[in-house]
Amino acid sequence: MNIGIQAAAGGMRAQIDALDILANNLANLNTTGYKEQKAFFTYLSEASSASPAEDDNPSIIRFSSAQGALNLTDGTLQATGRDLDVALVGEGFLVVQTPQGLRYTRNGSLGLNDKSDLVVDGKYPVMDDNGRRITLGPGKVNITEKGAVYAGDRRVGQIKLVTFDEPAMVVREGNSLIAPPVNKPTPKPANMEVRQGFLEQSNVNAVASVIEMVGIMRRFEAISKSLNILVNNLDAKSIERLGR
Repeated sequence: MNIGIQAAAGGMRAQIDALDILANNLANLNTTGYKEQKAFFTYLSEASSASPAEDDNPSIIRFSSAQGALNLTDGTLQATGRDLDVALVGEGFLVVQTPQGLRYTRNGSLGLNDKSDLVVDGKYPVMDDNGRRITLGPGKVNITEKGAVYAGDRRVGQIKLVTFDEPAMVVREGNSLIAPPVNKPTPKPANMEVRQGFLEQSNVNAVASVIEMVGIMRRFEAISKSLNILVNNLDAKSIERLGR
């Protein structure tokens, strides 16, 4: 296949991937604690084994690829007055136990399971600093700004709050859960604030997202037109040569 056609097709594929990322952001506009993904484009040389010197060579064809990184700016806090609602302020995540192992979330809409364990999404136990579940007892629930959990006058746990060396590169898994970055999976303690009685809203900017969507569609259309011209020129040349 003509290398120009391959490059153009790769560019169109990258724009489609960027549109998918943007569409997912808009679909989660009202999801508690959702962090939008920002699409960024990288370039892959024709030969994946090209040396750094070759990679700087402008004559080598590069194919674009769209990837997503989390935008970790805080979302707006909405007061709920509910004792088990918490919002995180700053860069970091709650730690929860799932069948796949430890996962991380900004979803602070907490609840209790049938064992009175503090859980996210009705089923994922929230972990404390000692790697145990936080089990509530009788009494009013109070959660301090540092994440200490009290039931009445009794302290029942300390919510574990963590971040990563490359927090923007965490892997989204759905259900408000994320997995750690592949290259640096070990979290570290996070210095952040917990606000009881609040929920963090999605940080997706609907207006900016729509504007970006228009830009993606225009870039896709421009590449498509270029590809159409390229293919028509190739057909014309082929017909001309066959006619000789």
